[in-house]
Amino acid sequence: MTTTILTARHADAVRVGWSTVLGRTLGAEWTKLRSVRSTYGSLLAAVVVTVGIAALAAWAAATDDQPTQATATQLAGFGASLGQFGLVALAALSITVEFATGGIRTTLAATPARWVVLTAKAAVVAAITFPAGLVATALAALAGSAILGIGTDGLLAVSTRSAAALTLTSMLVVGLGAVLRSAAGTITTAVAVLFTPPILGVLVSNDVVTTVLDHLPAGLTTVLVAGTGARYGPGVAALLLGAWAVGVLAVGVIALHRRDP
Repeated sequence: MTTTILTARHADAVRVGWSTVLGRTLGAEWTKLRSVRSTYGSLLAAVVVTVGIAALAAWAAATDDQPTQATATQLAGFGASLGQFGLVALAALSITVEFATGGIRTTLAATPARWVVLTAKAAVVAAITFPAGLVATALAALAGSAILGIGTDGLLAVSTRSAAALTLTSMLVVGLGAVLRSAAGTITTAVAVLFTPPILGVLVSNDVVTTVLDHLPAGLTTVLVAGTGARYGPGVAALLLGAWAVGVLAVGVIALHRRDP
């Protein structure tokens, strides 16, 4: 009976058109995400931490006896690297909450095509994360500029690159959530993926290990936000980070197919 119903739904989706099904699913996911308080709390945390860290770093530099070489945009990028905790939580909760409550069954019953569901979730998260990252980084740069008494050259560029990096990593986290199904597990794994490699890079000087670390999401994010890198530029970093996001989302779709038939 279940197979018959799903087959009928699939036939209906083909008849209506996948673009229409995707559009409806996007609307449903947008409604779900904006109707929960955790979304706004996560966004507020991301902005506050990003601006706060940049301002604190600027104040430390301004009160140091030695003149600082850091620019306001560099401090904003540093703030964004830590402020992404809030956006990681937002991305993880966008899917893992449904596994915890059992709501994923209703979602998949309404839209049996797993790739449509996960694509819609990732797209909605991206639509929220990009402007949030853009605003947070811009405010952080302005705060750093005001404290240091310097200009904000490159503010739009660094804000855009930072927002792109935060968006791609958030989409990656959505894929992780589909695989791990647990908010705690997803957030812990995401933090390990995004923050452990830079620490290892400081401790290990082996060329092979360094090369591998530079091509992991953490290294790609660093290059994209900074706008420069030893091995590749921000354009290549964005493409590789996007490939990571698509790859993890693809694994998430496979997991949904196998464990939620």
